[in-house]
Amino acid sequence: MNLLLDTNVFIDYLGRKQPFFEDARNIVAAGFFGDTKLWVPAQSATDAFYVLSRYVTAEKLQESLLRAFDIIEPVSLSADDLRRAARLRWDDYEDCLIALAADKAHADYLITRDARGFSRSPVPALSPPDWLGLMRESGLVYDEVEI
Repeated sequence: MNLLLDTNVFIDYLGRKQPFFEDARNIVAAGFFGDTKLWVPAQSATDAFYVLSRYVTAEKLQESLLRAFDIIEPVSLSADDLRRAARLRWDDYEDCLIALAADKAHADYLITRDARGFSRSPVPALSPPDWLGLMRESGLVYDEVEI
């Protein structure tokens, strides 16, 4: 299974943002154990760096990104992808780019805290708790896993 993490979930994980961190950590654990392949739009790294740099040093952020990229693969968008997003005319251009990145990564699900913003996405959007619930139904639980 392939999952693309929206920027907000990526920031939740890197920044240990409460009350969302545990769900983000559990999804990363699924990637760590090979139960899913994790992707993130490459531009989410710069967005996360910008947001989190108010709270931690650049050095710590860069170390966190390097560790995250051992488990979460960045997916880049091309100039053609940027043009395509503009032609699709979503109200939120950034969300459109994230949806296109999910499609490019052949993601089964786009994991976001704003699933409503992705109603036009070619990849179904699920919240972290919803995806973890699907996994729980199939017998996979990550709550007790430390990574």
